[in-house]
Amino acid sequence: MEAHLDIRGRTAIPTVVGGAAYGVLVPPILLLAAVLAAERVSFVLVGSAALWLQGEDVPVADVDAVPEPGPANLARLHAALLTLAVRDRIVPRPRSLQLLDIVTAPTSYGRLDCLLERGRRDWDRLRRGAGVIRVTDADVLVASVADAWSLRRAFKG
Repeated sequence: MEAHLDIRGRTAIPTVVGGAAYGVLVPPILLLAAVLAAERVSFVLVGSAALWLQGEDVPVADVDAVPEPGPANLARLHAALLTLAVRDRIVPRPRSLQLLDIVTAPTSYGRLDCLLERGRRDWDRLRRGAGVIRVTDADVLVASVADAWSLRRAFKG
């Protein structure tokens, strides 16, 4: 059997996620972050997904995205949410994204939490500390380990 590497460069069995036919070696929920990036939504991935991509041994249950707060990016986020959300009625109007603290959308990949207020408050700081990690064929901006743990402690207790 041919050796395969997972996203962290470690040897992995291709059937870990989604099957070898697809070549997906990450938890399926992380595909949601790749789709957002492919849709040109500017965001910093935080939470357990960011920690997992940075090599931390944590379970990944959802995607926590801190979107860039500009109106053009929020319009792209809105369009992506309309495509991804399993029920379009839960997607707020585009202007609401500038005012809401958080938007949670169930998708076929899993739950997406858009931390809008965090984006308005901390975008520049999180962006400076973040780095790009390739997830499938998309470049995802991922919070530093220190920032991801800091936010997790602040909000998960």
